[in-house]
Amino acid sequence: MALLTEEIRTVLSSGGWMRFPGLQDAGRISTSTGDQIVQNSYSKHKLTVNTSANVIMFTGVPETSTDYDCVNVQTIDAVSAIGPVGIPGYVYTGNFSGCVFYLYKTGTDEVTGVHAYNGEVDVPKKRFMRKTKINKVVREFGPGDFYTRKVAKQLCRYPTRGELSLGKVIGDPAGEDSLNFLSCVERTKATTFLFSMKGTKDGVKVMRLLATYEANY
Repeated sequence: MALLTEEIRTVLSSGGWMRFPGLQDAGRISTSTGDQIVQNSYSKHKLTVNTSANVIMFTGVPETSTDYDCVNVQTIDAVSAIGPVGIPGYVYTGNFSGCVFYLYKTGTDEVTGVHAYNGEVDVPKKRFMRKTKINKVVREFGPGDFYTRKVAKQLCRYPTRGELSLGKVIGDPAGEDSLNFLSCVERTKATTFLFSMKGTKDGVKVMRLLATYEANY
């Protein structure tokens, strides 16, 4: 299967659109891995691109389907959410505002995308003869320990803290809702796009293509 990497690049670099038809058919797979920090959390999709309409479409398929080429990894607070897909295939994951994206080679013909939560958590600090103080610190709930035990190969790690532009004032039309990753995974290379999106009355619009990453393995 030839991936649509260049077509995707064209849509993202020209401020195109993202559509998610058939979401009602894409059941979310949310199961335990046996690890406190890492959890399966994804839905299955077929990815297509219409360059004439400037649209990337993620058509949902049932969770029992084996006919899919893309996973949508859905974030969970204080967890690394993961989703596997066959190679060649696509990994999409959205709603980033500071979290970290990883790709791991988890099988001969499989790659797993990771949406690692990276945000503020409350850390209590005991003080002598005084009330415990609660400090807020930024912590990444990364999958490193899990994949050390599972003996998987990390292909890439891309942080996003400080990359989202919310606009100068509330309601700024230039403000962005979220950052998103779409990775096109070949046998020996992954091309990953980092881009921002904004919900409009006409649908979900790409605002900026922030970076294009290449990982060879």
